[in-house]
Amino acid sequence: MELQEWQKLSEEQKYRYSEELATHLPQSVIFKGLRFYSDGGPELSIAIFEYGGSLFSLMPGAEVQIGYEADNFRPTDEQIELFQDTAEEYGFVLDIYSYVQSVTTPSRKVAIAPMLVEIQPTKIGLEAINSEELKIQNLLQDFPDSPSVNCGDRYGFDRGKDGSVAAWQIISKTQEDIATELAAEGLRLLTFDEWEYACGARSTTLFRWGDFSPSDFYPTNNLGDWKLHLQPNLFGLNIAQNPYDCEIISDKHTVRGGDCGFSICGGMGSFLGWLPLATAYWQPDVLEWLDEEWLDQGISGNFMRRVIPLP
Repeated sequence: MELQEWQKLSEEQKYRYSEELATHLPQSVIFKGLRFYSDGGPELSIAIFEYGGSLFSLMPGAEVQIGYEADNFRPTDEQIELFQDTAEEYGFVLDIYSYVQSVTTPSRKVAIAPMLVEIQPTKIGLEAINSEELKIQNLLQDFPDSPSVNCGDRYGFDRGKDGSVAAWQIISKTQEDIATELAAEGLRLLTFDEWEYACGARSTTLFRWGDFSPSDFYPTNNLGDWKLHLQPNLFGLNIAQNPYDCEIISDKHTVRGGDCGFSICGGMGSFLGWLPLATAYWQPDVLEWLDEEWLDQGISGNFMRRVIPLP
């Protein structure tokens, strides 16, 4: 189903099409109905499916232009001023347009097949453990009033309103581990281009919601009334919401959806703090900023978004 064809269907036709599609998928994939998403603009109804307790949206295919042309960027005066301040401090020689072009993928036309895409990415290697373990008990004693504690993204706990404790740890997994596990279920990861299409949902602006980014807080602060980055996009996906939460894709040792927190952690200003959420943002050397343990031992602690291919 191509995107333009999908958009022309009535809601009844979309529903019938999705019901019919479900009959050609494994019985464990269940059609749940249609939901409407706007991402700050016109609404689009998307078919939602469930697999193994997780929700997937039907992402229509398209022959689409992805990447970014910085000549089309329309920054605000505040964005320009913030970038110039950062450029002076860090010795950048590029202007804001050239810099944006240097950290976004080139404009290109690609053909994307329709597929079911997981709405909420899942953290890799997350495993439930007994809250009676000594390391968890120590955390509970050190943080008796905290609803949630994360110890170096290695282990931690979440405390429910009823006082119950859900403890977890991160176990090491490699790219090969993930690919093998997914293939055994008939699933896979998004490719480099598929991720970009899934994120932007055909938006041609810097961010999926437009060119604007707040000037007085980072996307991790969740301050004020600005919440567009936290809302599902036009395909119903929760994607590119936190620069720290990078997503792995099928390309080995490549991540999308952030810079692993480098810009924010480095105090590089709000414009560069928001820029990693741009749809086409990508720096090939982003993983060089991470320690060797990440590269040598696995990709645990990052996120993955599963795909159910269509017949």
